Amino acid sequence: MSENRKYYRPEWTCGRYNAEKHVAIFYNLLAGMSYFFDEYSADVVGQVLATKRNAEVSVENVAEKTGICDESICDFFDVLMEQGLLTDSIPTKDGIFAYRRELSKAKIKGRSVEKTTTEKLPMDVSSAEQDYFDAVEAEGVVTSVMFELTYNCSEKCIHCYNPGATRNDDEVSHRADRNELQLDDYKRIIDDLDKIGLVKVCLSGGDPFSKPIVWDLIEYLYEKEIAFDIFTNGQRMVDDVERLADYYPRLVGISIYSGVAADHDAITRVSGSWERSMNVAKRLSELAVPMNIKCCVMQPNLHTYYMIADIARSLGAQPQFEISITDSNDGDMCARQLRLTEEQLRVVLRDDNIPLYVGPEAPNYGGIPRNLNSYACGAGRTTFNITPDGNIQPCCAFTMSFGNLHNSSLCEILTDNKLLKQWQNHSLQEFADCGRHDYCDYCNLCVGIAYSEHGDYTKPAENCCYMAKIRCNLAHDMMKGYDSLDGKDFVTALKALPKAKAVLMRKYDTMG
Repeated sequence: MSENRKYYRPEWTCGRYNAEKHVAIFYNLLAGMSYFFDEYSADVVGQVLATKRNAEVSVENVAEKTGICDESICDFFDVLMEQGLLTDSIPTKDGIFAYRRELSKAKIKGRSVEKTTTEKLPMDVSSAEQDYFDAVEAEGVVTSVMFELTYNCSEKCIHCYNPGATRNDDEVSHRADRNELQLDDYKRIIDDLDKIGLVKVCLSGGDPFSKPIVWDLIEYLYEKEIAFDIFTNGQRMVDDVERLADYYPRLVGISIYSGVAADHDAITRVSGSWERSMNVAKRLSELAVPMNIKCCVMQPNLHTYYMIADIARSLGAQPQFEISITDSNDGDMCARQLRLTEEQLRVVLRDDNIPLYVGPEAPNYGGIPRNLNSYACGAGRTTFNITPDGNIQPCCAFTMSFGNLHNSSLCEILTDNKLLKQWQNHSLQEFADCGRHDYCDYCNLCVGIAYSEHGDYTKPAENCCYMAKIRCNLAHDMMKGYDSLDGKDFVTALKALPKAKAVLMRKYDTMG
């Protein structure tokens, strides 16, 4: 009988219920898992989420509110317990520590099993979050935002695309030359977002821990039961790993650029940064905090970037590689000197840890036909980016501003905004050249890069075309029997590539 069973909602959970659509999303933040529910199951989860963390969930109350019998609810609650979404007692400090240890071992063991190339490829895999976001999408609904809290940073990465970043030690940084939002601004914005469907927030920068109010903001998000990600290099949180873990971030992205400290430090231009970032990542792993190890692939780490995949597996984390080095959002083009050549990309694109992988395991060797009636990008519909100085834009790479939150409320900006409506109703048919060439099937189209290059998102971006043409040429050559690895395993072929010459980076330099 239900009176003999006790259920509690643990402190590592949060979620959102939409009563109108009868859908819900429920997070186990420690396990790094999200679950989508609809119809009656969503109504039950809605009642669970209405219960405070670490409080007992009354089966009788849920049955009364939903009209579902006690026994069915208990059976459903038992399933939720198996996923760590409910517990049979109030979690204690020792119990939480034991659960962390159990999850950490399971994550490392799971990552240590080598996947096949086909298993690694992004084959249109849906997710609980996307299912929920699609189900509630409507005008005026915002489900997620990124807060670029500040462009200040404890590192000086040579490839940084943020405005005001320097490229060498002789230049003066202008990262802080802006009127940044403060804690009261963020609380007001979060409250407004919460009213219109907010599920999760990503805290980014720069390095968010370079912003003094970051801990107050994290606490506010936790109190509001809003899931949050945080992207950081870890430099300013060496002594605060446990503190962050206790707020149960949905995901921590740690930027590490090589398995060799010297290569990493040459990119960040901060001595000892690799060791500090690695120590933070190891301690987060021990506490079972969900992690991505983020790595941009460029000339300085060409021969050692691949080690990040093994490092991530050893930590129970997911490697996240980016091979498109882009111009700065303030127009600086000198980072193009860091991007890989066609000769190098013909090898790197054979790495099945790279999302832009080219090979026979992928449909059409990595090519995806373009539907000209579709959107070029889904950002700026239910997801937005907010800059340090309050501009609301589609994403961090797409700097077109719909308004400024210093001067207007979120509701004022999103209501009857002609520029926003124009963007939300766009299609690829409006684009001047995109989607009309064979190589467009191999393009990782980014309208933000196009906007930065031309001030017009409908024009093709040189950076995107560069990568698309190389991927297309490689795919078609491979279809004819060409082997860019020349019969070698990937790492051997990578190490055989000539080492790049060191380049003194200067802002606004081009590749000549």
